[in-house]
Amino acid sequence: MKARRQAAALEPLILKPLRGLSKDDWHRAPDGRWTIAQIVSHVAQGVDLVAAKLEERAARTDMARRATPRQHLMRHLVLGVGRIPAGRKTPAATRPPERPDPTLVTAQYRMAVERLAGFVEKWPADQQGRVYVQHPVLGDLNLPEWVRFFYVHGRHHAHQIAVRLRWLHRQERRKPRRRGRKP
Repeated sequence: MKARRQAAALEPLILKPLRGLSKDDWHRAPDGRWTIAQIVSHVAQGVDLVAAKLEERAARTDMARRATPRQHLMRHLVLGVGRIPAGRKTPAATRPPERPDPTLVTAQYRMAVERLAGFVEKWPADQQGRVYVQHPVLGDLNLPEWVRFFYVHGRHHAHQIAVRLRWLHRQERRKPRRRGRKP
């Protein structure tokens, strides 16, 4: 099942490149850009919010998809093509704080992804397709669509993390080296 594979890929997609990252580096970024801690906070908040809404609505059987024609088109483009369009504003609910705690946001992300993956494992297919949570740009998404969205969204932010890691590496190489006599 595609949703199962994509749910399993979410955690390593974001967190694997961050192993061994220093506490200071979690909070460094080029001017005007999010830090790695802020990126992880943003994705953690998104998965956490949706997982909570899905859990709250799990028993619902009366839901129908609501989406404008534009949302319907955007849903098919984002989930089908697999790319997040540039220039979108971050919804207020998932805007990261100035200096999130790396340990806390990492734990929040892991727990939210585990919860989402648990729904994929435990919910019957008909339930996965009939429970909706609204996305501000894509309209109502069901569980497999949310997993696909978080996979596409995760790849988008994994690319940003890779860019930040390369930037950090370049910054480290530019530091002047102390040359002095050995004692």
